[in-house]
Amino acid sequence: MNVSFLTSRQHDLRLPAAIKDRAASWVITPSSANIRSFEEAPFRRMYQFWFAAILWAEHLGLEPDSSARGEKFVSAGPTPNDVHLDGWILEFLVLIAVHRLRTDVDALPEASSVFALANTLAAAGGHRLLMDLESKADILEPRLYTATTVFQQAAMSMRVKYA
Repeated sequence: MNVSFLTSRQHDLRLPAAIKDRAASWVITPSSANIRSFEEAPFRRMYQFWFAAILWAEHLGLEPDSSARGEKFVSAGPTPNDVHLDGWILEFLVLIAVHRLRTDVDALPEASSVFALANTLAAAGGHRLLMDLESKADILEPRLYTATTVFQQAAMSMRVKYA
């Protein structure tokens, strides 16, 4: 699927401030990269947490949180300063938008609609994702394994649900 239309111009990636602040402990930032390992912070960038929150909202069947405007933390787009999202991430965003917005598959939704929906789903899923990660976090266990376990359990429940 050609999804290049999604990044032909800039789109803000947003998270509510409270979610972004709590998620920061699960994300390696450029300033903490030399003192934190991947095991301690399993998300390499905030946009990876943002995407996981979207998938978590989908997994749990949550409605988009349209009341949460969120703070911009980065832009996705064509310029060197923008985040360049992997094609598979963009494809998932389009598939979720087609499903949620009930658009005609022959006419893909506008890029602005895809990112607006993604931001509202990230707001809806972010809090629940953090709750699940934090409830299973063990001070003696690296966070990577906590995140992997949470996602693995979700995948297994989805497999059973659709078997």
